[in-house]
Amino acid sequence: MDPGLPIRTSRLTLRDFVSADFDAVHAYASDPDVTRFMFHGVRTPDDTRDYLSRMIASQSQQPRLTWELAVVLTSVNRLIGACDLTCDANGEGDLGFIFSKDVSGMGYATEAARAMVGVGFEQLQLKRIVSTCDIANAPSARVLEKAGLTRVERLERHHYALGKWWTSFRYETVKIS
Repeated sequence: MDPGLPIRTSRLTLRDFVSADFDAVHAYASDPDVTRFMFHGVRTPDDTRDYLSRMIASQSQQPRLTWELAVVLTSVNRLIGACDLTCDANGEGDLGFIFSKDVSGMGYATEAARAMVGVGFEQLQLKRIVSTCDIANAPSARVLEKAGLTRVERLERHHYALGKWWTSFRYETVKIS
């Protein structure tokens, strides 16, 4: 299973994270507006260092099941977010993404999510791709729908994090044989 990195779209390059990405990652990961719907919340510098260390370590796992990739705006070589597929042994991948606030509404999240869905089915041979988003997170819901996922259920109080219970929508798409 190898998606053939980097993954290129018309405007983006999706590549493995490197330690030099710290400043760009921390800029969005520490922004309360960006992280308000993330179970991990606002990241401290130590949290961001730990996250980057884990993502870099995951790149050498065999088999590699975590494909959390830096999303770079190709034209200016600027890291603007992350998009990931976390796979399991049963052929299912969990799609996620996070982007800098200053690129919100420009279609980059949709472009990256569509690319990851394509790679998930074509190169990683996944059978199903799922995702969840908070019921109040309409922009992420739109991204998931534009990336080809369909809302299948509402998950009441399904995850406890940051001192509260979260209610989310679950989305999925399956590979058509």
